[in-house]
Amino acid sequence: MKEIRIGILGGRRGSAYYEPIAKTNGFSVVAIADANPRIREEIREWAGEAVAVCESLDEMLDVGLDAVILSNFFHQHAPFAIRAMEAGVDVISETTAAMTPGECLDLLECVERTGRRYMLAANCPEMIGPGELTRVYQSGEMGEVLYAEAEYFHPLLTDKEVLSIVPTPEHWRSYLPGIYYNMHSLGVLMASTGLEPREVCGMEIATKSCESRHAGLMKNKSAGGVALYKMDNGSVFRSTGWCKMGPDGKWFRLSCEKGTVETERTNQDRILLRKNSGETSLYDPMVELTEEEKATGHGGADGRTCRRICQYLAGEREPDFDIYKSVILSLAGIYAHLGNLDGKTYRIPDVRDKTDREILRGDDRSPIPNEAGKLTLAYQKDM
Repeated sequence: MKEIRIGILGGRRGSAYYEPIAKTNGFSVVAIADANPRIREEIREWAGEAVAVCESLDEMLDVGLDAVILSNFFHQHAPFAIRAMEAGVDVISETTAAMTPGECLDLLECVERTGRRYMLAANCPEMIGPGELTRVYQSGEMGEVLYAEAEYFHPLLTDKEVLSIVPTPEHWRSYLPGIYYNMHSLGVLMASTGLEPREVCGMEIATKSCESRHAGLMKNKSAGGVALYKMDNGSVFRSTGWCKMGPDGKWFRLSCEKGTVETERTNQDRILLRKNSGETSLYDPMVELTEEEKATGHGGADGRTCRRICQYLAGEREPDFDIYKSVILSLAGIYAHLGNLDGKTYRIPDVRDKTDREILRGDDRSPIPNEAGKLTLAYQKDM
């Protein structure tokens, strides 16, 4: 097999992908790009001379790539993905597919037009607990899911902690509605069940205490959001996005025809399985991780995600989130926020239907200021 040459855009989060991929047979990381000169210097220290350290995506594309991993700012993935695919490069997106309905359609049409590979690198489904949820559900022993829940709580407790992820008031995290950040919650439920949301309504969680906890940097003072989804099999899912409250952790539950399977609230790697027959078991799943994967972040999930990326690019497997499921996940967060703002339930269009998805075209409202500093969508409800 011809060696697959990988580039990484975004050196800070992108560092998690460098070593696992560079150590995979048939793959090499040939370039890493970051706009921040200080981060570029850090990259030179840990990546070595064999890796080109670049300032921009365009400079990195000139190195000659087969695929690029986008680990740049949350709200900028779609434009960079489109530029890469137009240049003949496959794309792995690290957080969210697109920030606006219009970007979702532009991205989708680019994949269809260019025929490039596209994958959302969802690492949370690769964690031990969610992985076991998937195994149990897909075994069929619990029957069809009727109701599911997912929570992602990640509090910001100190000024130092806030400054580490929100360096300026203009940073994307300062504005982002928490309900947009749904890959670690709804994304897990979608990956475990294979289901897709068709309708959504959302509600913001109000708080009066965020300002003091956020060092005055967070424009968005809400504590997060919660959404209800009608799925394509008729079931109902409830999930948060990123909620800035504690205790820190992730929790997932699938309530099915024959019982419930969930992660333990105080240990997201442990599984509680309860059947309608009365049979109950609490156990630690047996998961095979390589030594290299054990050394990676998120309990080895980053390493497993890198394995999935390499398998996909080598043509050995399909991803949990192809382009269609990726834009559906993005739209679920976008429409949940719109539902919160105007008190409506939104239908998510069928993105595989070229007529139905036309409603997305040109809708570029965003809660993140554009290059001119202008907001085109409120980032929170009046509180």
